[in-house]
Amino acid sequence: MMQRRGISEIYSTIMMFTVALAIAGIVIAASSNQFNNQQQSAYQMLDSSQKRMSESVSFVTGRDTGTGSEVELVNFGLANINLDRVMVDAVRQQSYTMTFVNGTQTQFLPVKEPVIISTGTSGAKMQIVTTYGSIFEFPLQ
Repeated sequence: MMQRRGISEIYSTIMMFTVALAIAGIVIAASSNQFNNQQQSAYQMLDSSQKRMSESVSFVTGRDTGTGSEVELVNFGLANINLDRVMVDAVRQQSYTMTFVNGTQTQFLPVKEPVIISTGTSGAKMQIVTTYGSIFEFPLQ
């Protein structure tokens, strides 16, 4: 007759239960981390989209001066606008200046202040790209 050992069956059941709990814990931790990353990405996307929607630039005039290009703009948005890049005919300009009408230089487009953006490149259109990804295009005459 065969003897059964009840203790080893209890130990094996406890071991299987412990392994199953450990695996479940790892899966839950990984899922939670992935969910948090996606939640942050969604928040960043919504925040950037909201900031882009608050950017409003009004075109006053654009000129091709023969030695370069310039546009006069007014920011009617909710906050100052920082530029990521300025392009003439879709070619990125390495240097450009932004000045108020009185000639004082500025580093951003302030709210409700006319600003002139000048480049040393002639062309038919000037494009500006803001730090939030908005793209504005203006004709040069």
